[in-house]
Parts: sequence; C-alpha cells; structure tokens
Amino acid sequence: MGNYFDDVVLTLAVQNGTPAPVDFSCDITAATLTPDTPEEVRKRLCGPTTVVGATAWTLELDLDQNWSPGEAGPPVVAQGLSQFLSVNHGRLADFVIQWPLEETEATGVVRLKTGPFGGTAGEVAEASVELGVEGEPTFGPITAPLGTETEPSVDTEVDGDTEPSVSQPYVEALT
Repeated sequence: MGNYFDDVVLTLAVQNGTPAPVDFSCDITAATLTPDTPEEVRKRLCGPTTVVGATAWTLELDLDQNWSPGEAGPPVVAQGLSQFLSVNHGRLADFVIQWPLEETEATGVVRLKTGPFGGTAGEVAEASVELGVEGEPTFGPITAPLGTETEPSVDTEVDGDTEPSVSQPYVEALT
C-alpha cells in the first residue's frame, strides 16, 4: 500500500518476567525488522549456482534515550526503553509491532541488550540498538489492537437513578 510508518505500536514483554507487554512506541523513532540471508555463487562443472544460507533476523531500533526507572505513582511514570533494555540485558522478550495503516503486525522473540548511553551536548541523546531475533518473525493481520485497554462497563446508582454505563480508557485519578 505504501503507507507511512506512523501510529505504529511496539511492545516488549520479558519472558517469565514482565506481567504484561510494555508499549515503548514513544521512545522509538524507527523500528526495522531486517533479514540477513547469505548467498554464495559456487562454480561447478555444470556452471555457476547460487547457494542460499539460513536467514538471520534483527530488530533494529533507533530511539531517544530514556533512562527513567519508572514510578508506581501517583502519577504513574513508565519505565524508559533504555532502562528496560539495561535491566533485562541478555533476557528473551516477546515483541509485537503493529502497523495500523497496513493492517498488519510482526511478532517474534528478541534477545535484549543494553543500548548506548550519552550523546552530544545540547542535542537529544539518540541511540541505535540491534536486537537479534530468535528464529523467524511472524507477519500477519493485526490480531488485537494494542494500547486500547478499557475499564469494564459499570452501572452506578445515584439517588436511586441508574446512570448509563460508559466504557472509556482507563485513567487513574490523582489523589
């Protein structure tokens, strides 16, 4: 379709660790799944033949460094991607990249590793990290939209009157 790579959601969930996928879309400026398939032209008596090896995949991320450790709140502050990668260095994590404009997603497992720290004075601290994909990623239609968790609908009574139930995004009240 040739759509822009906008409004993309990328989540990571540490296997046997993170209780739910964490959305790091706002820390990431580019996410690319890149295949590397070695080829070799072999000269044979019957003529040259191209031999293709096994494909290895990487998830290449360009990001604005965010080393926030996160806060339980209130207010709730999410852990930054840089901190998440560092704390979970060497662990496996499930990833999901959803591209709504193409109505497709990629899923798989990556090995996490710490990214760069620091940058140029007076500029946004940017970084790039390549995460090795374990096996092959899977591509297909979006199975469940990410980032759309809602509170269950609740009917409330005020002075004996029942108000209509309203389903809305979960927002924690600051008290």
